[in-house]
Amino acid sequence: MATSHEPTPRPSDIHGAAPGSRRYRLTVRARLALTYSILLTGAGIVLLGIVYVFMRYVPTYDFATATTPSTDATSAVPGASPFPTGDPTAPAAVVAPASELVVTSSDQLLDLLLVTSIVVLVVLAAVGTGVGWAVAGRMLRPLRHINAAVHRASEGDLEQRIRLAGPRDEISELAESFDEMLVRLDRSFTATRRFAANASHELRTPLATTRAMLDVALAQHDDPQERVVFERLRSMNERNIETVTALLDLARIDSSPPELERFDPTQVVAQVIESCAEEAATRGVRIEHHLTGTMIDGEPVLLRQLVTNLVQNGIRHNVPGGVLAIDTTPSDPPGGVVIEVVSSGPVLDPEAVERFTDPFTRGAGRTRNTASDGQGLGLSIVAAIVERLRGELRLTPRPEGGLRAVVRLPPTFPRDIDARQA
Repeated sequence: MATSHEPTPRPSDIHGAAPGSRRYRLTVRARLALTYSILLTGAGIVLLGIVYVFMRYVPTYDFATATTPSTDATSAVPGASPFPTGDPTAPAAVVAPASELVVTSSDQLLDLLLVTSIVVLVVLAAVGTGVGWAVAGRMLRPLRHINAAVHRASEGDLEQRIRLAGPRDEISELAESFDEMLVRLDRSFTATRRFAANASHELRTPLATTRAMLDVALAQHDDPQERVVFERLRSMNERNIETVTALLDLARIDSSPPELERFDPTQVVAQVIESCAEEAATRGVRIEHHLTGTMIDGEPVLLRQLVTNLVQNGIRHNVPGGVLAIDTTPSDPPGGVVIEVVSSGPVLDPEAVERFTDPFTRGAGRTRNTASDGQGLGLSIVAAIVERLRGELRLTPRPEGGLRAVVRLPPTFPRDIDARQA
């Protein structure tokens, strides 16, 4: 999940690239492959240079004269010879076929050696690059598994482990250390969620008992002053019950197993609008909606809670005579959905909006009194649900007042695949 507000420009986008930084960099695999190729080619250059110097300055060459019928001009006349027949001074002639490579001098031999060496070096560099690429890929394959595990852990999946098999080296030690870190983090987060769930569950019973006692006290006392006190106490108790329930919902979102279904999210949104219509009418808020049907794979119960919190937030923090607009559209690429909730209201500070997903935080900051609507946990629950669904939540203040909330759910949730495979 990515909970975002206004996009934050990077320093390099404002001031340009940092001194000494590179916009494009080769991958580690490419750098290793080039290193292997350069070392192999360099060794070949040194070796062939030594051979060339040795062949030029050390041996003494004595070549016989080679002639071919096609290149000897005098051979055009049958029986002709550049020397008289029987001349003892005539050199020995070696007749070679025209298709063969004939070396008649040391310069020709050395030139041939140089050309052959260059060709061999080019082939050696190409083969070295290919072999280096394959070897580097094999060496770096465990790092790809570690990188994938890091991404899954950053998305909240602390139960997966790398369990890298192979020889004991720096990479296996890194994988083992990462697994140990995941174990500690998983144990810590599990304990925290369990504590929050248990504490919230244990608090609901005494709060419900207190509610019943206050109802009995209200029924038995007719004194107006006493009733005012009991009503304030009951209002405080109701607020505590709602807070505990919201905390329990937060703890349950991450700990509960996924319940995946294929459904139309517009039906869920329509049900939420119908259930919140009475509260909107009481507060004088008009609800407008434009719903485009689509089918997605997800958890309808969580999506209903998400939309309910967004709609209630837009109603309770609106102004009398305000408007709440809800739009649902298919995402691009298809398979996901985009839910947009736009509400009127007072002008909001952009810096305060950035903290709306923090627990117990509202438009004016941290909740301060019992008369305020909500517990400051509604958008925190929305953010937790969006994170579970691997979506994106964007909150932006409207210039004319109010808030725009956009939820983008991806076409395929990663947890869908895990659950179906299980």
